[in-house]
Amino acid sequence: MASRKRGLKFCPETNDLLYPREDKERRVLEYYCKTCNYCVQADPSEWCVYVHATVVDEKDKITTLYDVTADPTLPRTRDVRCPKCNHNEAVFVSEPTEQGMTLYFHCVACREKWRDYV
Repeated sequence: MASRKRGLKFCPETNDLLYPREDKERRVLEYYCKTCNYCVQADPSEWCVYVHATVVDEKDKITTLYDVTADPTLPRTRDVRCPKCNHNEAVFVSEPTEQGMTLYFHCVACREKWRDYV
C-alpha cells in the first residue's frame, strides 16, 4: 500500500487550523474552523484520515505494529529487562493461549521485541 502524506489545512480567513468532522445530514467529510464559520467539503482523495499498517513476522507469527513504543494507549512496564540492550522499560500486549497467556514486549530504547509465557 502506498503511503500518502496528509497535510494540515488552515482557514483562509483566520489562518487557524481546520478540523475534520462528518456532516451527518449529507454524510460527507468536511473541514471547519473553530474560530469563524468557515467550512469546506473534503475532496474524496482526502477521505482517508488515518492509515494503520501491520506486518506479520513469518518467523514467529507475531503481528508487529509500527511505532508501537510511541502508542500512549498501550501499557508499559519497568519490571522487565530487554535481552538486547538491558533497558528496563517496555511496552507490552497480551494474547490468551490454550496454555495461559503470552505477553509480547517491545523495548522503548532499542525496539527489540520478545515474548514471555505466563
